[in-house]
Amino acid sequence: MNIRFQSIDLPEIKPALTAHLLTLASPIDSFFEDHLLQAHHYRILVDEADVGWTALHNQRLITHFSLAAPYRHLGQRVFAQVRKLEQAREAYVPTCDEFFLAHALDDYRLLEKQAYFFQVRPGAQRPPAPSGLTHRRACNDDIAQMTVLIGDFFDRVEWRVADGQIYVAERDSNPVGYGAIERSTLYPAAASIGMITVEAHRNQGVGAAIIGALLDECARQQLTAIAGCWYYNHFSKQTLEKAGMYSQTRLLKVSY
Repeated sequence: MNIRFQSIDLPEIKPALTAHLLTLASPIDSFFEDHLLQAHHYRILVDEADVGWTALHNQRLITHFSLAAPYRHLGQRVFAQVRKLEQAREAYVPTCDEFFLAHALDDYRLLEKQAYFFQVRPGAQRPPAPSGLTHRRACNDDIAQMTVLIGDFFDRVEWRVADGQIYVAERDSNPVGYGAIERSTLYPAAASIGMITVEAHRNQGVGAAIIGALLDECARQQLTAIAGCWYYNHFSKQTLEKAGMYSQTRLLKVSY
């Protein structure tokens, strides 16, 4: 059996990636999506038959592995060759991707919990928002103060503001936190949401209120809201849960 890999460009793999993600039990957030989009993608060929896809981010991190149903019995043999591509040493694997996960775990050296992926909990009741809290879309005039209050929490902040992704939470006309809605490139109608509370206003329910406002805005735009946080960021996890989201999926980092 001859296994080989053919490098392909993102536009060619994008429809297959989207179709694959839509088969998973849970959505992925923008962090992992960026690792997929910025990866080097390969078509997998077995005896010249097109059997599936794989991808490596930054030469060493496997971020995707899938085979068409008639060829899945070859999974272990093919994945062993994937691990020889470029400088592969690790894999990012969402637990909702059973096929990828099963093969990533076959011969690992180290397993680390990387992140939670969250989605909306149907019928969840949110706590009342702090009194006097308002939300609006950020504008260019907000950028300087935003940088002072939260540093570089948001990357490409000028572009994100111009694109309408950033929101400001205010009390008495003073910013107390910021939120973001980043539309997915791979899902047809989904967006990742996130927030940060200004340090002086934490532990007052502001974070959960910002997430709640972002969820409402996603609903208005008919977007499925997704969120993620680092596995050990317990405060972010509690905030997302308080706002009515839940996680049934983890992102794992597998090292070889």
